[in-house]
Amino acid sequence: MTGPAQRLALIGGGGFSKEIAEIARALGHTVEATYSTAPEVQVGRHRGYLDALLADRSEYDGVVLAVGGVSRRAIRARAELIAWLDRHAFPCPALVSPRAIVSPDVAVGAGAFVAHGVIVNADARLGRFSVLNSAAIIGHDTVIGDNTTISPGAFLGGRCTIGADSLVGPLAKVLQGLTLGRGVTVGMGCNVLRALPDDATLWPRPDIVASQQRQI
Repeated sequence: MTGPAQRLALIGGGGFSKEIAEIARALGHTVEATYSTAPEVQVGRHRGYLDALLADRSEYDGVVLAVGGVSRRAIRARAELIAWLDRHAFPCPALVSPRAIVSPDVAVGAGAFVAHGVIVNADARLGRFSVLNSAAIIGHDTVIGDNTTISPGAFLGGRCTIGADSLVGPLAKVLQGLTLGRGVTVGMGCNVLRALPDDATLWPRPDIVASQQRQI
């Protein structure tokens, strides 16, 4: 899943932007600049924020959203930025790590990000601006909604549907065939054994979390 080399700008100046930039460069792209209100790290030049990006748009072939979806608040912030990018018709390429295993018949939406070590099986669909982080495993025919983050080490069984603007936490497991609604949050290490409605939150039992921490 490679294409012509592009000059890219990133929105977001946290640690996630370093992961984005690494994979962009591995695909042959150039990361020219970062646009952020308060960058913690600098990838390329820091050139201000959204108004500056609008003024500079002719300098880039595409824009990548490099704000991590680590909480409901972050997911909402990402949704607002996606709406802004759509409103101004910025091209937003998908970035798929060359060290991910993605079946050739997987549909990958604009702006999606697939990190190192991810496995995506046959006929899965990855929504626009979805994030599949390191070592996540996605079963066949699974549908991941727009702006949904699948955290490191998570497992989704075949034929799952995960609604837009959701977050599946690290090491969580979702049983095959289940539907999780829009805006769902699944906590770290949870085993999801039933369908979840829109805006549901599932947290792990404290004794299981403590057991996992002892094993690390």
